[in-house]
Amino acid sequence: MLSMKDFYYILGTASNASATEIESAYQKLARKFMDEQDDFMDAHFREIAEAYDILRDDRRRRKYDTAFRRSQVRYLAAFRLKYLNIVLTLTFLVVTALFAAYVIRSIQGRPKKIVTKPIVQPVAAAVLPAHVKKHHKIATVAKPEAPVGKQDKKSAATPPAPHASPITQPDSARIVMLHANVTGIIYLHASPEYASPLLVKIPDATPVRILQKADAWYKVSYNGQEGYVIKGAVEK
Repeated sequence: MLSMKDFYYILGTASNASATEIESAYQKLARKFMDEQDDFMDAHFREIAEAYDILRDDRRRRKYDTAFRRSQVRYLAAFRLKYLNIVLTLTFLVVTALFAAYVIRSIQGRPKKIVTKPIVQPVAAAVLPAHVKKHHKIATVAKPEAPVGKQDKKSAATPPAPHASPITQPDSARIVMLHANVTGIIYLHASPEYASPLLVKIPDATPVRILQKADAWYKVSYNGQEGYVIKGAVEK
């Protein structure tokens, strides 16, 4: 669900701007876009003209303000509901997996331990005749125990832990300077569209890191926040 276009943002004015301020902002943008002509500028100028046509008329402006506020409320409600559904779905999957593992262990049961007892054989005493005992001495030789080999120190040594490879930044992530239009305003959007929520204002000539390129928008990182700025602010 997409919200309505923010005509105040397109003109670079506040929502409580006066008719004179709206007229002045439109004139500045009109002169700017007349000097730079391309497909993107033409499409953006049509949005500027549409915004000025609505906001300069008091009756149409009041009607637009009411509809825009309702659209923002619906957009935020849909946004929250979407992520709530994701959290509930993940929770259900985790609980189901844990329950299934418990059922499998219950069915299989625990394996029984097998206790083995050592077998002891009785040693029979040798009985010899009396005349044999006189001439022969019975000697019992104990079998020597097998020597216990010393453990190889090298084999018992713990192998060294593998070194973690360093994390490198992608080649596409580069830092550029942003340039505002004649109004001196650059907004960081939550998504690549004018009607998306505004995250923060970025001052003119501010360095940002480019994360992704699109047709009319750039995804950038500024002060730990990720968002979108118009393409003209980057490639001016």
